[in-house]
Amino acid sequence: MAKKKSASDSFNMSQEIRALLESNPKLSSREVFEQLQAKFPTQTINRNSCNVAFSQARRKLGLRRGSKRAVKIQRPGARAAKAATSATPTSESIDISLLKAARKFLADAGSSSAAISAIQQVEALQIN
Repeated sequence: MAKKKSASDSFNMSQEIRALLESNPKLSSREVFEQLQAKFPTQTINRNSCNVAFSQARRKLGLRRGSKRAVKIQRPGARAAKAATSATPTSESIDISLLKAARKFLADAGSSSAAISAIQQVEALQIN
């Protein structure tokens, strides 16, 4: 359950940090901490909590720097091997001349269902 804001709590560190960052987005964590201490001398401000609130406020305001992602280095033959295995689901090797013949057969048959039916009938008759 969320903590209810009491009337006596006038100091909200996150809200103050957001206000400081909105006025000057180039402030560092240390500068924000020092400004909070100067503005609220009676408050005890935890440095680590201030750093976390500073980081969260920068993220919410869109002031966060881009993260450096690790670059994945791929082995030279890995892409070609992966493409070759995904392109041929069967163990037979299919070359371009066979694909051209299949395209011509589909054009002659008129549709893929008619071509499949013709292939099945030829296979059933075992005509070479």
